[in-house]
Amino acid sequence: MAYIKSDKNQNWLLPLSIKDMIPKGHICFLVDDFADSLDYSNFDMIYYGAGHPAYQPRIIIKILIMGMLTKVRSSRKLASGCRENFVFMYLAEKVNPDFRTISRFRKDNAQFVKYAFKKTVEIANKNKLIDLSFVSIDGSMLKANASRKKYFDKKNLDKLDKAIDKMVDEDIALDEIEEQMFGDKEEGLTGIDERDLRRIVREYRTSEDKNKIKKNIKRVKGELEKYFLKKVSISDSESRMMQNKKGFSELSYNAQLSVSRNQIIVANDVCQDGHDAHQFIPQMRNIKENIKLKKDTKVGVDSAYSDAENIKFAEDEKIDLYVPSRAQAQEFDGKKQSLNHDNYEYDWKNDELIVGKYRFYFKGEYARKNGKKILMYYNDKLKKKKDVPFHFRERLKMRDKMSTEEGKNTYGLRKITVEPVIGNIKENLGFRGFLLRSLVKVKIELNLVCIAHNLQKIFSVKAAKSC
Repeated sequence: MAYIKSDKNQNWLLPLSIKDMIPKGHICFLVDDFADSLDYSNFDMIYYGAGHPAYQPRIIIKILIMGMLTKVRSSRKLASGCRENFVFMYLAEKVNPDFRTISRFRKDNAQFVKYAFKKTVEIANKNKLIDLSFVSIDGSMLKANASRKKYFDKKNLDKLDKAIDKMVDEDIALDEIEEQMFGDKEEGLTGIDERDLRRIVREYRTSEDKNKIKKNIKRVKGELEKYFLKKVSISDSESRMMQNKKGFSELSYNAQLSVSRNQIIVANDVCQDGHDAHQFIPQMRNIKENIKLKKDTKVGVDSAYSDAENIKFAEDEKIDLYVPSRAQAQEFDGKKQSLNHDNYEYDWKNDELIVGKYRFYFKGEYARKNGKKILMYYNDKLKKKKDVPFHFRERLKMRDKMSTEEGKNTYGLRKITVEPVIGNIKENLGFRGFLLRSLVKVKIELNLVCIAHNLQKIFSVKAAKSC
C-alpha cells in the first residue's frame, strides 16, 4: 500500500501574515471588525498613568466572543488558543494574554459587555437585519456553577461555621474537629449526607485563607436570612433551586431572552425567580432601552407570562400582546381543562360574573396578606362569593383575543422565533450552564453568548446576500 510521504523535520514556508492561514469569509473577521468598532475610551481613563502596560481591551473581548462561538469558555483554554490556534492568534494580534488576564477582564467589565451586546442590536438594526413585525420573550433555566452537595440549611451552615472556627482558633487534629462537630451522627434538615459536610470541612482544612472562608459563610447566612430562604448554596449563594423542563430540580438561574421575528436577540437578562410571570414587564423595558418597537409590532409569549398584571401593563403601554392562559395553552395542545377563572363568562353591560347558570355582581375589592389585590363578586341567592384577580377583566379580553384565528396564528409564531434561538445557544454554542458565580457575573456570560449569537446571525445573513 502506498502512503502519503511525510517528514517531521520538514521546514514550513508559512505566509507572511497569520490572516492568510485563515479561510476567507471566516466569522472571526466579523468579530474583529465588530470589536474594533466599540468605544474603549473608559478603559483609557482606567489604564492612564504609570505602571505595566495593559493588554488592549479590544483584544480580550475578541477572544471572549470567539470563545463563545467555538464552545471554548475556559480562560485557560482561551489563553492556550492564543498560542496554538491561528484564529485566536490572529484576534490576539501577536500577544499572549494569560488566563488570569482573560478571566479578570470577563469578571470585572459587566457594563462594557452589556454595552457590546447593545451594539450588536444597533448594528443589526442599522443594517435593517431586524424584523420587528413580531417579538417573542421566553425564559430558560441554566444551571449555576454550584453543587447540590454544598446546598445547606441554617443548621448545617452553623455546623460548618463552628468547624471553621475550630480550625482558625485551634491547631487540633481534623478527626477531633469532626468528632466534636459531627459526632452525634445526626443528619441535617436538608437530607445532605453527613459525609458531604465532613468532605467540605476537609477541603477547608487545606485552605490557607480560612478567614476568607469565614467571610463567605457569613455572606451566605446573610443571603439566607435576607430572602427568607430555607436553603442556600455556599458555592454560589445567589443561585436558586429551580425545576427544569425534565422535571429535575437543580441550582440554576433564569435566563430571559427577547427575540425578533428573524431571531436576532434584542434584549436579555438573568434573574433568580424560577417563574417567568414576573419577567415580562422588566423585559419589555429592556427591549425599549435597546431598540424602538414599531406601532404594529406584535409580542407573543407563552402561558407562563399570563399574569393579569402583565396583560394590564401591555394594555396601558399599547403593546399588542398575545398570551394564552394556561388553560388555553393546554387546550391548543389538545388537552381538556377543568373549570377555572378563565372559563367564566362576563356580562360587560351589567358588570356581572357568570359562572355556569349563576350570576355574581361586583361587590368590591380587597388585598390579601401578600398584598395582591382581589376583585370580589357575590350572589345573594347562593350567599357565596367569587374571588378573581384584580385585572381579571383584561384577562378575559385576552382570552377572547386568543380565541380568534389571528390570535392562534400569531401565538404560533413564538415557537419558530424564540425557541430556535434558545436551541442554538444550548446545542450549537454549547451554553447549557454558567461558569461564573453570582448574579452580576452570570449576566456577563449571558451577554457574551448573546453577542456571539447575534454576530452569528448577522454573519449568516451577510453571507447569504453575498452569494
